[in-house]
Amino acid sequence: MSKTALLTGAAGKVGSYAIGALSRRGMEVVATDVRSDGIPTDIRFEECDLTDASAVTRLVARVKPDVVVHCAAIVAPVSYAEPELAEAVNLGGTEHLIFATKRHAPDAFFVFVSSYAAFGPCSPENPVRRSTDPCSPDDNYGLQKLTGESWLRHSGLRQCSLRLGAVMDLRNLMPDHPSYRPFVFMVSLDQPEHGVDVRDAARAIASAAAQQPDGHLLLIGGDQSWKVTARQLRGEVFGAIGMAMPPEKAFRPSPELSTRDGWFYECWMDEKYSEQMLGFQRISRAAYMDELRSRSRVRKVALSPFRPFVSRALAAASPYTGKNAIEPGATLWDDISRVYELPPDVARHRSSSPPPPSPFV
Repeated sequence: MSKTALLTGAAGKVGSYAIGALSRRGMEVVATDVRSDGIPTDIRFEECDLTDASAVTRLVARVKPDVVVHCAAIVAPVSYAEPELAEAVNLGGTEHLIFATKRHAPDAFFVFVSSYAAFGPCSPENPVRRSTDPCSPDDNYGLQKLTGESWLRHSGLRQCSLRLGAVMDLRNLMPDHPSYRPFVFMVSLDQPEHGVDVRDAARAIASAAAQQPDGHLLLIGGDQSWKVTARQLRGEVFGAIGMAMPPEKAFRPSPELSTRDGWFYECWMDEKYSEQMLGFQRISRAAYMDELRSRSRVRKVALSPFRPFVSRALAAASPYTGKNAIEPGATLWDDISRVYELPPDVARHRSSSPPPPSPFV
């Protein structure tokens, strides 16, 4: 008899791929999100707003899943532009789902899709992170993910958490939300980045749902070829789609190597144990770029005459150039506060405290 997997965030970047990956594992997927965009018509869909505790309780009681896969999240930089929504979904939604699972599906295995944002800022001086390393997130998204992991560990449910690296989707290089356009330039080009093809990320999620490694924290990144700098990864993506890399002055200058201030949370993860357990790595960086070039061939020809104009328009989104340019602050979060017009405590103070205590103890 096939197991029923309740998948949240099913219309999102990772969730939309997890549908197929879970189905290929022989699971009956019940997809849930606030919208059904792109969800196959042969997949059972249940609309649910995770910020509504009663709706979540009714959903879990109705589905009675064997596995809960929690992909839904407001990710960075949207979490910076919309901090109230991020808190409602990333904390409130996670709490509601854990409570509902404990009450109506206490034997279910819970897979929490987390992020390497939970580690906190990472300098190229010491770029490698391991699952046993201490965490000190410096933004709301990282703290919310770390908090979700902590709450789940104390929930009494069988569970695991997967910290995903920089998820790369051929279909969606630049999401529509306006917060992404300036943020492309706010990560220093010397920042370590650990990419993973979204199809490999979905494979890891489905493998965890099937194998149910109780109590594990697993790091999900691509193979060794995906451990590069932001400069290299962005340069290859721009080149693959036929675009010139924006000038270096458009990007935030790299901070001192000896400090964590000013660096982003991206790092190089030691994912070898996770790969041994889940067997998810299939797509190398070179294979991804080859496929991106192939998909972009027609677009490259069409854009060729307009490349200089498109490149200038893209660089104009940088907060560090133009007539309204800002001076880089002492920390990245100083810049976030100014670009997204947030009080400093929203971007930094609230995020630098320890995770809130578990409501499940």
